[in-house]
Amino acid sequence: MEYITLNNGLTVSQICLGAMMFGSTVSREDAYAVLDAYVAMGGNFIDTSNNYAHWAGTGDESETLLGEWLRDRGCRDKIVLATKVGFDRHGVGAGLKKEQIEYWCDESLRKLGTDYIDLYYAHTDDMDTPMEETMEAFESLVKKGKVRVLGGSNYDTWRFSEFNSMAKEKGCTPYTIMQQRFSYLNCRLDMKPNYIFNENVGRERLRYLENKDIPLVAYSSLIRGAYEDISRLPENYIGGARFEVLANMAKEKGVTNSALAVAWMCNAHRMKGFPRVIPLFSSSNVAHFTANCAGADLVLTDEEMTILTNA
Repeated sequence: MEYITLNNGLTVSQICLGAMMFGSTVSREDAYAVLDAYVAMGGNFIDTSNNYAHWAGTGDESETLLGEWLRDRGCRDKIVLATKVGFDRHGVGAGLKKEQIEYWCDESLRKLGTDYIDLYYAHTDDMDTPMEETMEAFESLVKKGKVRVLGGSNYDTWRFSEFNSMAKEKGCTPYTIMQQRFSYLNCRLDMKPNYIFNENVGRERLRYLENKDIPLVAYSSLIRGAYEDISRLPENYIGGARFEVLANMAKEKGVTNSALAVAWMCNAHRMKGFPRVIPLFSSSNVAHFTANCAGADLVLTDEEMTILTNA
């Protein structure tokens, strides 16, 4: 698996492993097996949050399991570790106020068993807290060495841009990565997302990220297995001709639909109007996970990228 050096100094693998369900619906044994397989393939970019997965437990499970795995494998210095703050945990914890950011950062460090976080995301925008307060709280963590770089997830593009403009003006650390819902298949624009800022990435956002040289970490990138079983496609996604083009090309190349979707995302930056895209996905099954990761090494010609992109 190839590595990408981002403009914030982080060097990450082309694929980010999502640890959302590790320790809750994914057992310790299965989580360790996937983590070990990912590292064996060359992966080094792991994503979690301070509230994963509170709908299936307490919200501490993922960070706690990752902390134990990092300790057991002795590999903290080889991993680019991302976690988040700002979303709900059983009705508490939502927000980006100074005291919330400081408290939950320390909790994440404790559970992860580390003294620094490589990438710390604002998990979702907080319109009720002054942006300056959020920015200064994050900046304090960076200056203390608790956090290396910052990212923004579930933000409107204009708010993300406003944060970075203000950070530049004040000499503070900007958001240098965006994490947002994105996949090869498109979403319907007439349906609202589950949360107010939980939008699927559209063309305008892609052009903004390309212009600013900001990478997109794409969550829900494989749409919960819908590429292999189109009947699982949520009603807010569009299958149709675009899916058929992908499926036919995958069959011709002898790879899974999911692997080809991963390959398209990893190569999207070759196309005008696209930033660097890092697909984020996971599995409880090592065989399924490694098959999907094979997409990162799949060679696509310019013609094939054009066919897929324009479908």
